[in-house]
Amino acid sequence: MNSLMKTVGGLSFFRILVVAGLLLSAVHTQASHFRFGHFTYQSRQDVAPAAADFAMTVAFRSSAFGHPGIGQTFRPGRYNFGDGRSANLNYRVIARNLQEDWIVGRAIDSSGNDLIRHIYPSVDNNGNPWLGQFSSCCKIGGIRNASNASWRVYTRVDLTSGNSSPLSNLPPIVSCSKYDCRFLIPAVDPDRDKITWRLSTRSESAIPSIPSGMQVDRDTGVFTWAGAQSFSNGLYSVQVTLEDRDDNDVVKSTAAIDFLIRLQDQGANIAPAFDHPPTPEAGSRIKAVVGQTLSIAVQASDADSNDTVYLNHVGLPNRATFEQSISGGRIGLAHLEWTPTESDIGEHIVTFLANDNRGGASSPVSVTIEVIKPAISDVRVRSRISADDVDVDTSSLSKPPSSIGIEGDRTVVTWEFATFSVDQLENLSKNLRLYNVEPGEIRVVTEQLEVSYIDIDGNPVHQSLGEQRVKVAPTLTSVSVATDKPSYTPSEQVIVSSTIMNLASVKTDAPVSIIVTDTQQNIAADLGSFNVEALQAQETRGLPNLNFSAADVYAGSYLAIARILDERGKVLRQASAPFSVTTQSGELATISALVSTDKPVYRAWDQAIVDLRALNNASNATFNGGNGVMTVYRPDGSLLESGTYVINSLAPSANEDRQHILRLEDREPGAYRVVWQIKQAEEILAESETQFTVERAALESLIGEIEVEHYPTGEPKSCQFVATNRSSSELDNATLIYQVIALESGEVLYQTREGNLALEAGASHPYTLILSDPPAYGDYGCILMAEIDEELRQLAAAGFQVIPPNLEVQVQAASKGRLLVLLDADDYQAPRDTVAPALQREYLERLLTENGWNYTLTSTPESFANEFNSGGYSSIAILSEATTLHPQVEALLAEAQNSATGLLISGSWNRRNSQLERSLGIALTGKNNQAHSIDVMEGVLANAAEDSPPVSAGLALAHCGAQVWAAFSVGKNASHECANLDGPAAVTVASYGLGRHAYFAYDALDSAAAQQGLHEQLLLAALETIQPRTWPLAPGRIVPLEISIENQSRRAALDVVITLPNGGQVVDTTGVYRHGDDTWLWQQDLSAPTAVHKIIYIQLPESSSDSLPVLVDIHAGINRSLMVNDSEFALSLAPIDAGLSFGNAISLMQSLLDQYPQDKDYDFIDKKLRSAEADIHQGKTDNAIKSLLLATDRLEKKVSAQALDLRLAVDRVLYQLQRTRSSISFANE
Repeated sequence: MNSLMKTVGGLSFFRILVVAGLLLSAVHTQASHFRFGHFTYQSRQDVAPAAADFAMTVAFRSSAFGHPGIGQTFRPGRYNFGDGRSANLNYRVIARNLQEDWIVGRAIDSSGNDLIRHIYPSVDNNGNPWLGQFSSCCKIGGIRNASNASWRVYTRVDLTSGNSSPLSNLPPIVSCSKYDCRFLIPAVDPDRDKITWRLSTRSESAIPSIPSGMQVDRDTGVFTWAGAQSFSNGLYSVQVTLEDRDDNDVVKSTAAIDFLIRLQDQGANIAPAFDHPPTPEAGSRIKAVVGQTLSIAVQASDADSNDTVYLNHVGLPNRATFEQSISGGRIGLAHLEWTPTESDIGEHIVTFLANDNRGGASSPVSVTIEVIKPAISDVRVRSRISADDVDVDTSSLSKPPSSIGIEGDRTVVTWEFATFSVDQLENLSKNLRLYNVEPGEIRVVTEQLEVSYIDIDGNPVHQSLGEQRVKVAPTLTSVSVATDKPSYTPSEQVIVSSTIMNLASVKTDAPVSIIVTDTQQNIAADLGSFNVEALQAQETRGLPNLNFSAADVYAGSYLAIARILDERGKVLRQASAPFSVTTQSGELATISALVSTDKPVYRAWDQAIVDLRALNNASNATFNGGNGVMTVYRPDGSLLESGTYVINSLAPSANEDRQHILRLEDREPGAYRVVWQIKQAEEILAESETQFTVERAALESLIGEIEVEHYPTGEPKSCQFVATNRSSSELDNATLIYQVIALESGEVLYQTREGNLALEAGASHPYTLILSDPPAYGDYGCILMAEIDEELRQLAAAGFQVIPPNLEVQVQAASKGRLLVLLDADDYQAPRDTVAPALQREYLERLLTENGWNYTLTSTPESFANEFNSGGYSSIAILSEATTLHPQVEALLAEAQNSATGLLISGSWNRRNSQLERSLGIALTGKNNQAHSIDVMEGVLANAAEDSPPVSAGLALAHCGAQVWAAFSVGKNASHECANLDGPAAVTVASYGLGRHAYFAYDALDSAAAQQGLHEQLLLAALETIQPRTWPLAPGRIVPLEISIENQSRRAALDVVITLPNGGQVVDTTGVYRHGDDTWLWQQDLSAPTAVHKIIYIQLPESSSDSLPVLVDIHAGINRSLMVNDSEFALSLAPIDAGLSFGNAISLMQSLLDQYPQDKDYDFIDKKLRSAEADIHQGKTDNAIKSLLLATDRLEKKVSAQALDLRLAVDRVLYQLQRTRSSISFANE
């Protein structure tokens, strides 16, 4: 990781800080792999008073230890028991998660036991607990609040009372939605002590910063993270301490559980979720019976149709199995199977996990399995019932008994069960009929209830309950009461009627009293008493109606009560009937007010929603409206805010709700009071009051903003951080933390802190972070966090993307091949030249170089012929005046032109090359001494430099079949049938066979060197025109490949790798390096948006081949450590034949002989071909060339397609023979 970050910041000044190496530490600390730790103990006073068995569980990165499987071991570090002794133990893998790359291990001793026994010097450490710990450095760099920090997991061990610590179970990484981060931290205590939960302190956990909003419920263990949505996605370190307490709520021991939270939002990938049912709910308690198989189904599904769900677990009990029966799709189903033994009796926590193949993870589901003993047997229940005036109603028995019998003065009912399973419940009930009862009598009905059974250990158990008694009701009568209607106006009478019933089978008497009470049970009226006598068995008798005047009481609700009394006036039984008394208008003028807030506790910059309600309590009256006044008071009692609302009239039982938005901006902490009053004409009819609390932390005064600045080409340049104190008071001792993170992994790539900052009210603190190249392409984020008094809060985040350079690449056959030029020697004294030959050479070299030509300059017939025979040129320019070529070279030039080699000839005063000119259809009939300037024909040049540039002299040119590019302005025209009718031709272009050629009837090089301008334009245009339209392919031929790359980014490092066919060579290696046997490398480093071009001249292999593939791979990066494959291109060249076989030529020749038997030319050509073939076999190359040129001389006059094909076949043989006469080796260039 070779990143280099620069930071700029300050309050009233700017400073430049170059940080090199901070990012290197991220690589180093990544070598630490700690994910989870939990260490618990069980007192073993049966072994020794100070003996304890430790259960040690850790989780580390799986790949760090070579991905050990279940049952294999690894050794992560040393555990210190706190008494000066420690142990470096092996840990056996008990769970693993391939998706999240972690393993869970349980420490084992040398015998393989997973409980580590340790005997302390004493039961405590001089009155304090022993402090065991597992600690080291460092945590992974990707943890947002503990990047590269140490870890420390404490266990407080106190063996004074034989106590054992509580224990828990969680996955190493708990995935949590940033919009609802909530999950259960399960815990059990072997001694069944009360358990409490709390967040470990920083000194306990060594976690540098605990994010604000994290909390765990003390009594339930539910972890929540309020405000998690303000933090960035990624890993956060959390440690929770479990405490077991005695009856006085004093802590006995503690055990910490250290784990990671992966904060995430749904984004494009929806995390899997457990299906309930069949999966048990989190926190469920499940009973398992010794010897009986327990099966738990676990199912999770994923809303993303293409995702695959994987199920996993941590905390699986010994001998339990967990197998996923449905996998490979968006639904995963697994079963936990376990048959516990007696050694497993107690509580066990198992946590289930669900992951998908794209990194999504569910919230964990933890359940507690309680293992209990199996069923009891030989169960007998016997109920002994008194037979003295008591009968058993056998039809009422809830379960048929095994037997019913009489034993003396008792009835015995017996139920028997062969076995009685765990949780089995039987309802054994019956009805008894009693005779000769007296009111208030207490009578024994069941004298004894016996239960006997054989317990799970085979021991007989007998239990007995004493007598069961019933109390006879104090009266055998009941009473009812009613009013003639439910509501009365003050002018009406309330008519109260009542009846009495004898419930017994014997005659009885009963005194009855009738009263009226209000809702507070105050007696409003005593209507009188009746002494009912001789009430027959089961008789119902109506009592006289009584009247009550509604005018005697206030409006409200009342009860008419009929009471049965004993001789002392005590109420034995009563009945009531409600009624109401209203005002004369029929209204119950009752209105109530209710005020509440949406939360009981707010932060200093929250928004409180105050709900206000006016309620008409009357069920038969309308409230005629008024005003509602809301008042909010500060903690010191002063007014904060008030508002008045119009309350409209309300129908009976109707209500009107209002809502007030109270913005708590920079509010002081404390209890705020909200009062809501309903008024009519300033009279308060109803009032309600509530309170809410404002809590404030110094960090809340800070807000942040981040802007990512980009270069004009779009790449990220810097992150501009701004932290602002939005409060009305000064903020001091703040620490600002600036981070750059990788969004995909959450890894912190760069972090720096500014401590002890003081910000005045409303002041801002800017900071600039200059971004350098990251370790990889991808999405990154700049994070601004603040820390005050050990509380950490994220203030802002902004993302940016780093991508490879944006390139536009073209790979194609180049328009310019290699050029061979024939010039005069530097010491030649040209009679009419304006510019000396040496200066002409310098000019031409500069011109060709500036225009991207690859060229060779020669000045002697020998050097020219040697280069020409090499076959390494696609075009030839003859610009000399004094150099005379051999006639055979001229003839070979004509055949090269016929085979697509371009040719340019510039006319001169010293006539030469007449044979070549005749072959090309060029006739020169004299000098044109009157020529002083030339005119370019319309459409030849797009932007002609000037009109009629001067020339020194010219030739009278006739060019058969040619296009005239320029003509002499005046002067003598050629006396030839091919002369240009529109004036004496100066520059012509024509085709010959497969090639194209241009002819200048004046000294083009001298004119261009002297004047540049139009002469230079014509010379360059002619060179480009004569280039082959299709590059001829043959062994040793040179093909130009043009690579054009346009960089549209700020900068780019380019590696262009060209892979040639086996035996191929790059001819011009300027800027190109051999990269391998058949590969070549062209490198460029571009620091601005620009375009580069390169022509690679490729010499084809000497051997025959059916395919000639050329591959071009473009690798690019913002620097050479971040190179990626940008694009690939493949070109396929036609097959080439390296042999000198005359087969094709002889075959064509025979066809022509058969077609034209009387043509003597074909007989001559056939004779020369066969003579050349014989000369080649005898090694007489010169003789073979002469014979072949004689043959082509005759073929030049033939126009049939077969004759043209035959000439091209002969030209291919000539090309191969020419190359044997050249000393040029392009491999050495």
